[in-house]
This record gives sequence, structure tokens and C-alpha cells, in this order.
Amino acid sequence: MGNRKTSRKEPKRKDSPKSHMNVTLPLPEMHAILRAADDIIAEGGRTLLSKILKGSKEKKLLELGLDRNPSYGFYRDITLEQIVEKVDELIDADYLRTEYSGKLPMILFTPRGWAVERERRAEEFLREWDQWLANGVTPVSMEYLKERNRGMIFMFLFKILCSGDRKYIPYLQQWEPIDFSKVQAEIRQVIEALNGRDQLEEMQWHSLLRERAQTLLVRSRKPVILVCKECGDPFAFDELLLGCYKADGLHFPEKCSYCRQQEEQSV
Repeated sequence: MGNRKTSRKEPKRKDSPKSHMNVTLPLPEMHAILRAADDIIAEGGRTLLSKILKGSKEKKLLELGLDRNPSYGFYRDITLEQIVEKVDELIDADYLRTEYSGKLPMILFTPRGWAVERERRAEEFLREWDQWLANGVTPVSMEYLKERNRGMIFMFLFKILCSGDRKYIPYLQQWEPIDFSKVQAEIRQVIEALNGRDQLEEMQWHSLLRERAQTLLVRSRKPVILVCKECGDPFAFDELLLGCYKADGLHFPEKCSYCRQQEEQSV
């Protein structure tokens, strides 16, 4: 989206070791900040991110088309300083981080932040398809899905698969010819599964979903490290835990697998 670097200095913040603290922001606020950040990753800093959320009319921001970001103006009723504090909370909680490019600190996702944003972007694509289908829209092209992050695209396909709804098949058929071979193969498998949904019992269907999750829920290159609420030990988040994907977004488990097993056995 062009060069978003600016000569204006970022407001200073006191950097401290990552605490991996629990974020106190409501989920909609956290999702809004991460979505706003998605359009300026490695190209803008905390100030620009906060201005998107504020709904700034600054010329540079408008020239870059950042007013089209879904989170633009989300925090229009609070001050820019208050928005920066909310952004800093996500940095301290290890959802976002800053990295210097020359003398300018740029916003980046951490593995934890990208895990959340990837799921939300996939959900955003699905909601868009639902809206198009409800209005009888036939997309001119599916090129907008090509060359997207592979993990996000596969999660989008998994969400379509989990719906069990054949209504998506025409869009999948339109998408399949224009994408890369690996994506094409997964699209074809989703189409096949949706076509055969009615012939499968619930147990068979859920078994198929677990099987397809092995391919479609792509683990991040860098693991998301969490701290167990029960024993206090660090553990890696398993992205194949289907119960973590809920209607309002990704929920990280609060306990490690050992403590969860102990809890289940004591019930």
C-alpha cells in the first residue's frame, strides 16, 4: 500500500520484558486493533495504527486508502492517547510487537497475534461470501484470494467445510481454476466433502473434519507459547484443538494438556 513511513517521532513507551499477561480488552476491541494493524504490518507504527482506529482524516492516511480498513474509526469517541494505551496493552500481552526499520519502529504481529488475526480474516472472507450469496451476487473474479497467506486460505476452506453447506460450491468451483496447485487440491477435496455430506452420519462427518484439520489448520512456523493457569508452566498452543475455534474467534486454552487431562479424570 505504498510507503507509510513518516518523519514524525513515535510517542515513547517504556519497553519491558514480555509478561504474556492476559489482555483485559474485550474481544471485539482486540480484534479491531489487530485488523487495523493488518494493513500496515512492517510499514507503519503505533501512531499510524492509532490514527486508523481513531478515524483520522489526515491526508497521508486517506491517500493510502487506510480509511477503507474495517476498523477505521472504531475508537472515534476516545482520544488518540487512550487508543495508544490500548495498542500498548496488546504489545505488552504479546499480540503485537515493534521492530525498528532505520529509526522508525514498525508494528508486527507476534505468533500469538497472527494466530488470532488469521482466524478472524478467514471468518471475514466467509461472512463476505455469505453476504454475496444472500444478495445473489456472482463474483467477477476470485483473483483476490490468490497469493494470500496460505495458512489463512486453508483456514477459510476449513470454515467452509465445517459449515457442511453446499451453497458455497459454485464459488469454490469458480475459485479452483485460478489458484495454485496445492490450493486447488484442497478446494477439490472440500467440494467433494460438501457434496457427500448428506451421506455421512454425524460421527463420520466429525471424523472427516478431524482428518481434514490435519491439513487445513496449518501450524505457525513459530509456536504460540502460553502459560498454564493451573501449574504455571509454559506450553505450546496446539492449533489443531478444534474446540478453541468459536463463533466469536480463537480462544487460547488456559491450561496445558497435562492439567486438562488431570481435570477431566477428576470429573
